[in-house]
Amino acid sequence: MENGSYVYDKSRDNGLRYLAGEAFRRSKELAIAKELGVILENPDKTESFELYNSGESERMLALVGEEFGIGVMQTPGKPKEVTAKLFNPHEVIQDLYREMPLDVHTSVVAFDGYIEDGDPSGEKAALLFFKLSANVPGEPTPPMTMEDFSRKTSTYGAVVSGNGIEYFEFIKCCDIKRVSSINSPLDTSLEKKELKEELEKFIKSR
Repeated sequence: MENGSYVYDKSRDNGLRYLAGEAFRRSKELAIAKELGVILENPDKTESFELYNSGESERMLALVGEEFGIGVMQTPGKPKEVTAKLFNPHEVIQDLYREMPLDVHTSVVAFDGYIEDGDPSGEKAALLFFKLSANVPGEPTPPMTMEDFSRKTSTYGAVVSGNGIEYFEFIKCCDIKRVSSINSPLDTSLEKKELKEELEKFIKSR
């Protein structure tokens, strides 16, 4: 191995720890993205809806797509429809609303997509949304469906591609922000950490 240059030697102590952390982070994230790609191919249920006449869910898909340069794959043979991939809840917690106990379920809704880079084939990507539903204890578990999919039931999600994973949040004024704009081992954003943990719960449940 060649000896380092003067610039390398002077920079090594300050930068090597950061660079190593970045390399390990990218490697781990890409491995998770690959694992997610397999998981998302095996939903518990699918549901189609009209892409151009579906109200809130259509606007949510459009916002994410515009922010990340992602197109949603339409259902083969049905050019005006897209297919939602629905997954059983990966977490159920008990909460109280005005002293009424609730079972709150967190599940995943996903859509196949592609990176819009001018190539008709496009690089594959996936849009993943964390969706909440609830029931009073003793009631049946809410059904998996797109019918109640909105910003009231799904505030956060992730875009998964060969480049890694980026998280997003729907905010006021029908806008969207990237939660993970700064991908760094030094990023201590509580929001980002919690979203990564939520994604890990989903993966473990599969």
